[in-house]
Amino acid sequence: MFLIDAPFVSDYLKNTFQKHQIPVIKTAYAEKALHGYEINFISEDAAVQVYEHDKKPQFYTNSENALNWIFKKFPASELAVTVSKVKNKVRFREVLAEIHPNYYFRGCEYSGLREIEAGSLPYPVILKPSVGFFSLGVQRIDDQNQWLKAIMVLDEMTQSYAGIYPSGVLDSSVFVVEAVIPGEEFAVDCYFDGQGQVVVLNMMKHLFASGVDVNDRVYITSSAIMERYLTPVQDYLNRLGSLFRLKNFQAHIEIRIDHDEIAAIEINPLRFGGWCSTADLADYAWGMNIYAALINQYRPDWTKLINRDPENVTALIVLNNSTGVPGKEIDSFDYEALLGMFQEPLELRKTDFRQFPLFGFLMCRVPSEDLQELENLLHSDLRAFIQLSKPTV
Repeated sequence: MFLIDAPFVSDYLKNTFQKHQIPVIKTAYAEKALHGYEINFISEDAAVQVYEHDKKPQFYTNSENALNWIFKKFPASELAVTVSKVKNKVRFREVLAEIHPNYYFRGCEYSGLREIEAGSLPYPVILKPSVGFFSLGVQRIDDQNQWLKAIMVLDEMTQSYAGIYPSGVLDSSVFVVEAVIPGEEFAVDCYFDGQGQVVVLNMMKHLFASGVDVNDRVYITSSAIMERYLTPVQDYLNRLGSLFRLKNFQAHIEIRIDHDEIAAIEINPLRFGGWCSTADLADYAWGMNIYAALINQYRPDWTKLINRDPENVTALIVLNNSTGVPGKEIDSFDYEALLGMFQEPLELRKTDFRQFPLFGFLMCRVPSEDLQELENLLHSDLRAFIQLSKPTV
């Protein structure tokens, strides 16, 4: 059953519901968002009854906002316990310590961060909300001076994203301080079947502008990435799934790979990439609808798929507001100028940048041997594309 919630449902997902008649729980938001489509709705009460009588049905969510529905309807269920365990970064690290016993982390209430002795931390470290989303509030800190500065700006930072997402998705009352995991970062959309075996549906490399960059901006997938990393990533995720007892469970999992060492950053439960992003990208990259793959328990034949388009990279660009200007002070964003930077844009999705800290998403295709188009945006603060609002007299 699909559980739909704000802030966004793509047309691609809506058409998938209609074409495959996938059961969708009829919440008020779902009914409004899917108006005009022929949807196989199931009532909330019926969905609860199905789950209570048969614990095997899977819930897929397009948004972490929907997790609150699960916590409310099944607060003591194994599903809710598992979701909480992987969603809360402190609890997640406590369990993960079984396979990564030497990894440094500590949880701390927001009010207690200023009491941490700056000299006691094993720099570099990452400071982030224990329950978070979209890299909001995440800071990399390389020394004691940066720690003190980070704590000083924390009030302003947390206030800037307060109220954007519910507390079950983003909560700044507790933070986690953790060691920086070395290596290249990857995001994997996958599901764990009834036997707990992982099935990888897409894998993307997360590109960063520098070693200290923590933003979500550019993700790429390609034949070369899948061919090189699929087998070791599958082996590691099966180990991870066994540790957290993941069965009939889909996730967007972030990992880092340093030579032959793989370490999990986080498991985002019951969904693929947020805002219908990485899941929809898979169709452009592999010609595969991974929502339908999930429902049908389809296992991709990667031996064939990696030969589909080896000359190109398919990319997702997250146009997060890195301008330093609050969205409410921006009059417009020049999307046409943005599109003009790419030879093969695939899809542009605009967002309400006054409500959310991003301008939209761009999916595009670039040659595998020339990523300059991506590099240009990776290092851009996007100020060149904005027009500021004129002050009222």
